[in-house]
Amino acid sequence: MALSKPDDLDAYRLDPQMLSDLWVFRHAARAGSFTGAAQRLRVTQGAVSQRVIRLEGRLSTTLFSRKSGRLVLTQSGEAVLASMDQVAVLLSGTLSRFDRSQRRSVVVSCIPSLATEWLVPSLDEFYRENPDIQLFIRSEMFQPSAEFLEDENIDVLLSYSRDGVSDLHELARLPELIMPVCTRAYREAMMAGGGPPELTRLHDDAPCFGGPQDTEWRVWETGQPTWRDQISGERHFNLAHLAYHAALSEQGVAMGRSVLINRLMARGELVAASDLPPVPGATYRVFAVRPGNARSPVRRFANWVIQALERTQRDTLAMISRQP
Repeated sequence: MALSKPDDLDAYRLDPQMLSDLWVFRHAARAGSFTGAAQRLRVTQGAVSQRVIRLEGRLSTTLFSRKSGRLVLTQSGEAVLASMDQVAVLLSGTLSRFDRSQRRSVVVSCIPSLATEWLVPSLDEFYRENPDIQLFIRSEMFQPSAEFLEDENIDVLLSYSRDGVSDLHELARLPELIMPVCTRAYREAMMAGGGPPELTRLHDDAPCFGGPQDTEWRVWETGQPTWRDQISGERHFNLAHLAYHAALSEQGVAMGRSVLINRLMARGELVAASDLPPVPGATYRVFAVRPGNARSPVRRFANWVIQALERTQRDTLAMISRQP
């Protein structure tokens, strides 16, 4: 289209309205729907639709087509999205460098059970070793991705999973070890009958990303098949520490992770429910979008995390080996 009038030239000039509409368009493109973008932006679906239509009108081009009820980018839309992604990455990186250089702060997202049972109780140790870094801890569960970390301004993600994430930097990892745990009284009651003990299994139905609900119990029973014949009941939870607290109430046997059960075992509240050795579970992983250099706050936190996790795991295994 020929640009012959000043108004036509102004239509392509970056201004606050254009930048705002481009940002809304990017959310719609990444969500694949106006509804998904509206939920992320906390506005109405109609507001997103109107902004995209206004942008298309201003650019005199179509950015989306519809296929099976889903938004599909046109060639023009793909070009605009690619440019917006580059802008977002560059701008986010610049702003985050300002923030870190001035406040040395790190935003950490951590799966809930690890945050509750291990990370928060260990923070004093981190601050003693790194007094110049301020942490902001978020406890949440979501599928790890660079898109989510960028949108939420998260610097570091602590995850528990079987696989890595292709678009994130994996800074450190620690394979976990798992074993059944219960109270000492519950274990003694299990063993009192003389025959195979009966037990109620306490499940964490969301143990890690990419695995079935009972994946930890499956792994344990694959190596220890006699346990399959001892089940008298099942109870289900969506977090490991809820299963542990059910075990504390003598409701059954939970599948313990060596890191998460450390404090509970140190206080004598839980013991290993079996004399059999622990088996491999999933893996703790430390992810980041922009890890920085070796002395960056993100790298320093990642290094501390993995070293502290390793110490905790060794301490738990030592307690189990001493258990009568």
